[in-house]
Amino acid sequence: MKSGGSISIPRWGETRKTRPAVIVSNDASNRNLNRVQVVPITSNIARIYPSEAAVELLGESRKARADQIATVSKLRLKSKLGNISSADMLGIERALGIQLGLSLIPPPLPG
Repeated sequence: MKSGGSISIPRWGETRKTRPAVIVSNDASNRNLNRVQVVPITSNIARIYPSEAAVELLGESRKARADQIATVSKLRLKSKLGNISSADMLGIERALGIQLGLSLIPPPLPG
């Protein structure tokens, strides 16, 4: 289980539906702890706020919602969906930095 991997999580949030998410916790923690930090992914891309990042998942445009970061038990992880590209992970890291008010925010990607 590595950072940048996308997974599905059953009973996510208030809707209690299985939802995709991307693992954002570091690989050392992911190996040694019974929980991971994830950012949910949604298909609603009508507007992307600073605390969100555009991503591609399984060939479809989506967005990662850093404002909904959560810690979940590994027991709740259902299935691996794939990996997020390095460029998309940089966007997610930037969105997390903005959401959490961190001063070490990666610069925006060119283009």
